[in-house]
Amino acid sequence: MPEDFSDSRRKFLGYAIGGVAGVVTIGYAVPLVNYLIKPALRSTAEPWAKVGVMDELELVAGEPKAVTFHAELKVGWAEEKVEHDVWVVKKPDGSVTVFSPTCPHLGCGYRWDTNDRLFKCPCHASVFDPDGKVIGGPAPRALDTLPAKVEGGALYVEFKKFRLGLADKVEA
Repeated sequence: MPEDFSDSRRKFLGYAIGGVAGVVTIGYAVPLVNYLIKPALRSTAEPWAKVGVMDELELVAGEPKAVTFHAELKVGWAEEKVEHDVWVVKKPDGSVTVFSPTCPHLGCGYRWDTNDRLFKCPCHASVFDPDGKVIGGPAPRALDTLPAKVEGGALYVEFKKFRLGLADKVEA
């Protein structure tokens, strides 16, 4: 046999084996990469979290109450327990409104002033009535309400964050 035929045959077999190995590697790599990356691209939406039993929350109609609760947050493949604060307002008819704890102006934490019966933000003097409507200050919109429901005597909230400084309520 001529010597260059032997070399070309050897090169061909080397390329063929390399090509088959490459196809097999890609076949294993695609599912692995999908498994590792896809969870990180999923939404970080929180499920409904139990805030507490209505009777134990001791809510008084028309009196906002700051409540802290824990929720399970799943970000990709990692799960963690997070703590949230909300303002809960019980209406005279027994329904409940839950407000996000941050002022929609720049995200400061506001407080309930029992003497004036208003929510007041200490950062830039925004003022809100018990229904969350803007009374004064630079806040561009009312306080952000959170989805809430009462089931089996317990209050559940779906915690969300909203973009700051906008006139419209836009989820972040």
